Amino acid sequence: MSENLQNLTNSELKAYMKAHRNDETACHEALKIMMSRRSETTAKYAYDITDEEMKALFQEKLRSKQ
Repeated sequence: MSENLQNLTNSELKAYMKAHRNDETACHEALKIMMSRRSETTAKYAYDITDEEMKALFQEKLRSKQ
């Protein structure tokens, strides 16, 4: 299955995950492939970030785009 998923674009993988949202194994495989494609420069955030910290990150990102 993962060999076929490797051939999909990220957009196609997202659609695949939506279509198989109740299949934990299928979603996990698709997500694993998407995560492996991330750039080394992609920002990495902690999973346990607070709402205040997330808000500050969003505001900083919005300011940097102006």
